[in-house]
Amino acid sequence: MTLLYLIRHARTGWNLDERIQGWVDIPLDEVGRQQAEALAERLSDTYFDAIYSSPLLRARQTAEALAAGRGLELQLDERLRERNLGEWTGLTFDEARLRWPERFESDWRIPGAPGGEDHATLIARAAAALDAGLAAYSDGTLAVVSHGGTLSAYLAHVLGIPMERPVSFSFHNATYARLTILGADGAVPVVRLLSLGE
Repeated sequence: MTLLYLIRHARTGWNLDERIQGWVDIPLDEVGRQQAEALAERLSDTYFDAIYSSPLLRARQTAEALAAGRGLELQLDERLRERNLGEWTGLTFDEARLRWPERFESDWRIPGAPGGEDHATLIARAAAALDAGLAAYSDGTLAVVSHGGTLSAYLAHVLGIPMERPVSFSFHNATYARLTILGADGAVPVVRLLSLGE
């Protein structure tokens, strides 16, 4: 059994301004740095076999706070980056909705933003990254520091929710979900969601 912590990075200035970050490499702001330290303190008694992280600065800085004093080297994985949001990068969702209203007539995540990444591609890369970690630590405890869109897509996938259904899990900055991967029943993991939004 693997105990998996899916952790969203702490706050950036663009989070505060509600700007779409996507693949832009934005650092944590002062509140974000405090959130990352508070997260590390909250999880200080939790043993991790490994800490995986998106290489984007906001996730990496959050993961570095978590890793400090644990003697663990971060395992950076490009596949854990946020969804590529193409032409929407730097806009607010209100601005994107005004410019591309047709994308919001149904769930925009399925086709993705113009010039960005569709939902199937996001899920495939996130699942590949997590599957590798789960295989390496099948009886361990893993922390995965990533991004709201990526974590929500992966969580829906691993819980068996079809990607056509408009389900989105809310990961606030520096919060996490805990789940157990109990094994496999054929190709489908047996998953128990323990908590969301801690």
